[in-house]
Amino acid sequence: MPVTGIFWETLVCISVVALGNAVVGVDVDPGCQKLLKDSKISHLVSPKTYTFQDEGAEYEYQLGVCSNVVEGSKTAVTQRELTHELKRTTAVGRLNGTHLVQRRDYVELTYYFGDTYHTHCSNTHRTARIMFVCDPCGGRGSPRVVEEYTTDSKASGNSHCFYLFEWATSDVCSAAPGRFIVCKPSGLGPGSIFLIVLLSVGAAYLLLGFLYKRFIARAKGAEQCPNYFFWSTCGDHVADGCDFICRSKPRAVQMKPIPSVGRGDHQLDISEDDFD
Repeated sequence: MPVTGIFWETLVCISVVALGNAVVGVDVDPGCQKLLKDSKISHLVSPKTYTFQDEGAEYEYQLGVCSNVVEGSKTAVTQRELTHELKRTTAVGRLNGTHLVQRRDYVELTYYFGDTYHTHCSNTHRTARIMFVCDPCGGRGSPRVVEEYTTDSKASGNSHCFYLFEWATSDVCSAAPGRFIVCKPSGLGPGSIFLIVLLSVGAAYLLLGFLYKRFIARAKGAEQCPNYFFWSTCGDHVADGCDFICRSKPRAVQMKPIPSVGRGDHQLDISEDDFD
């Protein structure tokens, strides 16, 4: 086979692989994207799929904003069992049933036409309601499941069942005039990190120093403390430094008394003329 033919075959294979990787994933629904075009959450529309679990880790959810989470379908929200043997996946809401409600400090995005219930809710379709609530310090945010609300009234023949999700984000907050919000950074600050490092270094110094003095230098008692002489005189040095820096008047010189030495009578040079 000519070199040119091999080159073109290789190029075609690479293109097919690249296109195949691009197709795998999710697509943005044009109708839903048009509905959310002028809303507060319009910039959240993307092919990204958000995966999260409930508090009991019994179910795993996948959610997309105007995007299908299952390739080649209109499914916007799915629920997958984690504890059941079958690990079934259920469609909770679809893109062909998108509804949007926008208020001052929240936006409600609803996906209708999910899979039907089997034993309750009068065999109606599942519904996913995503409440985008205001969190000034939440940034883009991410969804979390709140509850599966089920009310089945056989007497009236009405049922109201839906999955409720909450999405705290700063994008739906309305700016109030004269209102300033200071958001604290998440995680540890520089001061906390410095304090942790300082305490860790101090603990390592004491422990390693004690082991060295105890088992290598064979020290006993208080001398097992690392740099015992320095720490025992540290208070004196600090006091001397404060006395030198903070004293405003010169310190009076105190004369030390000269100890007297007793002398006996036989040591005194006394003549008889002294008594005349």
